[in-house]
Amino acid sequence: MSLWQIIFRSLRQHWLSSGLAILSIALGVALLISVISLREQSHRNFTQEGLGVDAVLGPKGSPLQIVLNALYHLEEMPGKIKWSYYAKVIKNPIVADGIPFATGHSYAGFRVNAIDGRFFTDFEYMLGKHFSFDHRDGGRGRAFQSRNEAVSGWAAAKALGIRLGDTFNPVCGVNAGDPVHVNDTITFTGIMAPTGTPHDRAIYIPLKTFYTIEGHGPEVSRMAVDENYREISGAYLKIKRIRGNAIHPGIQDLKYNINQSSSVQLVIPNEVLPRLFNIIGWVDHVLLAIAILVTLMAALFLFTALFSALHERRRDIALMRSLGAKRMTIFGLIIAESILITIFGSILGVCMGHGIVAIGSHFVNVETGLHFSAYYLSRADIFLMPSMLIMGLIAGYSPRFVHTN
Repeated sequence: MSLWQIIFRSLRQHWLSSGLAILSIALGVALLISVISLREQSHRNFTQEGLGVDAVLGPKGSPLQIVLNALYHLEEMPGKIKWSYYAKVIKNPIVADGIPFATGHSYAGFRVNAIDGRFFTDFEYMLGKHFSFDHRDGGRGRAFQSRNEAVSGWAAAKALGIRLGDTFNPVCGVNAGDPVHVNDTITFTGIMAPTGTPHDRAIYIPLKTFYTIEGHGPEVSRMAVDENYREISGAYLKIKRIRGNAIHPGIQDLKYNINQSSSVQLVIPNEVLPRLFNIIGWVDHVLLAIAILVTLMAALFLFTALFSALHERRRDIALMRSLGAKRMTIFGLIIAESILITIFGSILGVCMGHGIVAIGSHFVNVETGLHFSAYYLSRADIFLMPSMLIMGLIAGYSPRFVHTN
């Protein structure tokens, strides 16, 4: 009987303890894979060039709240800003372009944002990538052209079953029970191709529609015809580049000057979002610590399983020794069995970990519009297998001091 036959026979004879050892290793590996993968992809999603926005012009309030509302369609904007101030800012020589928007409406749980039509033609949601309505990319129809037309993001359209020609009445607010604009029926003329960003979860209407919706009152209706009274929630700003794709350094001076105002501020997403991870970073550390603890417990369980198996096989070991088997041969059997259990557990854990990411990514995408890939290779995928093999060697080596003599 070969050494490998002896090893597999041992695994079959002790299938329960071996199976539990494999499962415990798999659980630890799966937790490490899923936690690290989701953590790295979260950082990437929340810091990917500000989703094409260099800066957000918004009202005074929490910078994080403004970024979450403007870019991720979460929270609520803390106020409004004057159109005249926006018009002044976009004339600054370092500002390449601006896209004004107004938030505060919703439909069936999805945000309805009023926005300038150039959003669909001039705006880059990522570097070099524009919104598309091409059916080959998954889009449908076209951008809105009149006040009673709307465009849906891909995820919103999928969740609500929106088709071209469908109509809806926007809700004045983002909470359940807010009043519906029953006399303002809007028709969907386009569904944007999926972008893998939160923009997929929003519905867009023309900016002028915001000012003419019935029920807003005469002061809002007046904004449609008189820019001196017009207000917006904010604006996406694109800053000019220097030396290739480097943002003009004058953005900091622009931010300082604007932030001197008592009613307006300039928020740079790539400065604000890292603070978010600093705030919630302890959650990452706790989850990672739990995953590492589970993996260490798996190593302890593996050691216990090997120790128990060797204790039950004392007679077999004595027989092998009497037939001339060297201590190193028996030691090799122990190590090989430990490594096999570790390999099986690690492979199963990698599959389970990416399966967890696949399931979790679906719910995250539905709730936030952020895209997480189940096939993303994190640092855990690269370093975990060698680390687990070392752990298996240590677990297999430990019983030697008790049983190889």
